Amino acid sequence: MFSKKFDRRMRLAGAVFLVALAFGGSFGTYTLWPANLERGYQPAQPIEFSHALMAGKHKIECVYCHSTVETGAHAGMPDVATCMKCHSQIQTKDSRGDLKPGIASLLQHWAEKKPIEWEKVHDLADFVYFDHSRHMAPKSGLECADCHGDVANMERVWRVNSLKMGWCLDCHMEPPPEGSPADQLTRAPINCSTCHR
Repeated sequence: MFSKKFDRRMRLAGAVFLVALAFGGSFGTYTLWPANLERGYQPAQPIEFSHALMAGKHKIECVYCHSTVETGAHAGMPDVATCMKCHSQIQTKDSRGDLKPGIASLLQHWAEKKPIEWEKVHDLADFVYFDHSRHMAPKSGLECADCHGDVANMERVWRVNSLKMGWCLDCHMEPPPEGSPADQLTRAPINCSTCHR
């Protein structure tokens, strides 16, 4: 009923459609997978802050600003007073001589005695128990960058890892470090109550 040319075009169109459907379905599944949705999260912060400048160029240690990371469950976010230890003296200006926007905003917070309400980038679900101090070297052998990525080269911090349960378990299930007790089968506990209390 139809010409051979028409049949060939229909087969080609059908093949292109099936390839597009397979590719689109695979790509959609990958991008919408819960663990992948979390990666790359980069909220705007109330003050422009360059980790590349502070942690990278000036080599300020993570624990200077995140002061409870070694002793508490939470890393802690810097308050205005911590920032002003340096910025009461150092107030960078742009080429026109105006204060840079981040510094102007910081000084406004300081003058108004208003706390900085930082947006969480690495936030776990409420039903997950996580203790930062337990994960810090030398206790665990982990460095900040193992979970948070190379923050010292980020202008604005973004989430490098999904922080989903499977990602945590991949690390916990690694072989135990040398010198661990003979009955320790994994790097860290993998029973449910370790993280879900």
